[in-house]
Amino acid sequence: MPVICEGCGQRVPIPEGYRRTKIQCACGVICLVPESTRQEAEAAAPRRATAKPPPAVEEEVERWLLDDSSASPPPFRDPEPVVEPKPTPKPTIAEMRFPCRHCRRLIRRQGECPDCDGFVPSLAPPGNVEPVWWPSVDEPKDKEDEEDSSPYAVEGAENVKCPKCCYMLPPGSVLCVRCGFHLKKRKKVARTYQPMEHVWETTASYAARLTIFWICEVFFGILGLIGVFWGGADLSVFIGGFLLLSAMLAFLLGTFDRIHLMRDTRGRVQLTKTWRVAFVALPPQSIDVRAYEGIVTGRHRPVSLWDSWLLYILLVFGIIPGLIWWYLVFYKITYQVALSRDHGFPVYTVYSGGSEIQMKEIAYALHNATGLPCDKG
Repeated sequence: MPVICEGCGQRVPIPEGYRRTKIQCACGVICLVPESTRQEAEAAAPRRATAKPPPAVEEEVERWLLDDSSASPPPFRDPEPVVEPKPTPKPTIAEMRFPCRHCRRLIRRQGECPDCDGFVPSLAPPGNVEPVWWPSVDEPKDKEDEEDSSPYAVEGAENVKCPKCCYMLPPGSVLCVRCGFHLKKRKKVARTYQPMEHVWETTASYAARLTIFWICEVFFGILGLIGVFWGGADLSVFIGGFLLLSAMLAFLLGTFDRIHLMRDTRGRVQLTKTWRVAFVALPPQSIDVRAYEGIVTGRHRPVSLWDSWLLYILLVFGIIPGLIWWYLVFYKITYQVALSRDHGFPVYTVYSGGSEIQMKEIAYALHNATGLPCDKG
C-alpha cells in the first residue's frame, strides 16, 4: 500500500523489502510508514535462495564424509561468474539528432532542415534597420565536419548578443547599435553628435523691423512738421499724436519672438524662446524637449477676443495701424510648430508666424536635433 504525503498529497510507493519506519517524498517531506504497510513490503520481498554447489561438488563432499580415511577434502570450485551486459554509451551533443518539426527528418537543431528551412530569418528582435537572412546549414557528410562540443563559438556563425543590453545583432557585428557597446574593446563607446545651432525670428529679423520703424518715424515726422509750419497746425497736438503713433508702431513692429536651438557634441539639446515687446527683450524661456513626445505642424487663423478688442482700439486712434493689425491677425494665414504629447496633442507652441518655409525649417531642425517624430498637420 502506498503512503499519502502530508505535504503535497501525492502517493509515495513503498519498495519491496523496505524496513524503515519513515520514507522521503519527492517534494522533500518525511512521511511515516505504517507498520502494516512495512510488514507487507517485507513479506513481498523475494527471499534469497541459498547458493548450492553444482551436483558434482555435492557428490565428492558426500563421499568424503562417508569415507573414514584421513584424506584431504576435495577442493572447492567457485561458481562461474555472471557476465553483465555493458551499458550503451550515451551520444554526445554533436551526435544527437532531433526530428524536424515539418518533415520529421533527423537534424541537429530546429531551423536547419535542408528540405523545409531553406532560409532562416534573423532572431534579432524588432527594431533593426533591416532583417538579416542567411542560408541554412546542411548536415555534415563526414564525421570530421560535425560541430565541436567546445563551448567557444565560431566567429560570424551565429547572431551576436550584446552583453550590455542583450540585443541580438547580425553576424560579424562589432558595435551595438542600441547602447553603443564595443564587443571587441569590451567597453561602451562614447557617441558623438554633430553640433548644430539655429536662430529664427518670426516673420522678419530684428534689424529689418527696426529699419522699417525708423523709416515710418522719419516719414510721419516730416509730414507733421510740414503741417505745423506751413499748415498752421498746433505743435502740442502734433507732438501728442506723433508719440502715440510711435508707441503703436513700436508695438506692432517690435513685438515678436526669437527661437534659439543648439545641440553640443554629447547630444544635449537647448531650446530657448525670447519674446520682444516694443523692441524690449524679455527674460528667455527654456524649453525641455525631453518632456514631449513629438512635433506637429499646421496652419490656422487664431482670432481671440483680445485680438478683436485691440483692433477696435487701433482703428479709433489710427486707421493705418488698425489695417495693419487686421491684415496680420484676421486675414493672413498663420503657420505653427508645436511640441505634442498624449498621441499628437499640441501642448507648447514653438513657432507661430506667416511663413510656411520657416515653419518647415524649424520642424525639420527640431526633428534632427531631438529625434522626436514629426507629424505634418
